[in-house]
Amino acid sequence: MLRILSAHYTRSALASLLAAVCLYPHLLLAAPAIETVTPLNFGLFAIRHNTTVSALRLSPAGGLTSSGEMIAISGAARGEYRLSGFPPGVILRFEIDDAQLSEGGFGLPEFFRVTAWEHPETLVSNLTGEAELKLGARLQSSGSGTPYGDAPYTGGAQLRVSYWSESEGGFLTFIEQLDVSAQVQSTLTLTEEQALSFGTVAAFPTAGGTARLTLSPNGSLSSVSTGGARLLALTGAQAGKFQLSSAAPNASINITIQTGSIFMTHTTLGLASARFVVKDFTTFPASPAQTNALGALSISVGASLETEATSQGYADGEYRGSYTLTVSY
Repeated sequence: MLRILSAHYTRSALASLLAAVCLYPHLLLAAPAIETVTPLNFGLFAIRHNTTVSALRLSPAGGLTSSGEMIAISGAARGEYRLSGFPPGVILRFEIDDAQLSEGGFGLPEFFRVTAWEHPETLVSNLTGEAELKLGARLQSSGSGTPYGDAPYTGGAQLRVSYWSESEGGFLTFIEQLDVSAQVQSTLTLTEEQALSFGTVAAFPTAGGTARLTLSPNGSLSSVSTGGARLLALTGAQAGKFQLSSAAPNASINITIQTGSIFMTHTTLGLASARFVVKDFTTFPASPAQTNALGALSISVGASLETEATSQGYADGEYRGSYTLTVSY
């Protein structure tokens, strides 16, 4: 009887063990693992200069704030990770080392430092040994004065997960390398959509006076003459039009337009014909201006065209010159 009962007990225990294995195979087979759902990415941003330490703060909730000379543009994402293979119902504790991001991940300066990680102090694994981890951190510049190039910056941080193991009778630590990235785009894209042109004019200079034709950024024309000189607008005058794109949304933009005067000379005769003087460049909007929610800004340019005080006449033909327009954060 005792032998029969012992055999029956052994079969029942074996059946229970097999059932447990079928219901909870992870208890025997799974090893701890961390799956990256969304890698931590500080997104696209600009940095005006690197003479002081500036920073981006990305929270575990996904909020992004900037300080100093950094300007957030788009694409930031908190880190999201799925933990599995841990014992059910255990407390998981986290430690993360500071990271260093380099251009292209090649390990060469100038570096960004990722520090001040934000994460829950502990999580508890569920009945299947899983947990969800969300991470935030601070990205800061070196403040060394060396500029950062427009490029992607990548690096890695070591994540350590410590937990109590009943089978081992002590704490175990699981280690995973996390990818971290960011991208600098400090250079703005400015496209000329319409050239500044005074169109076709009739010009009559005199040595004792000048005539001026003013073209405003909205395209309107006005004229003034002294000493018998005349400058008449005939057809085709148009303000210059530029489009700024791919900038930070709702960002303040400095607009720097040509100062002083430039000359427009005959494209084939050169100095054999009198020159025009172009001066008093203006823009709309004036500086500083603000981009829209898409990071775009339209800029119009006007200026004044003036005859030289000379008895040399203006030959028929095309006159050209160039001016500078600069935009910056």
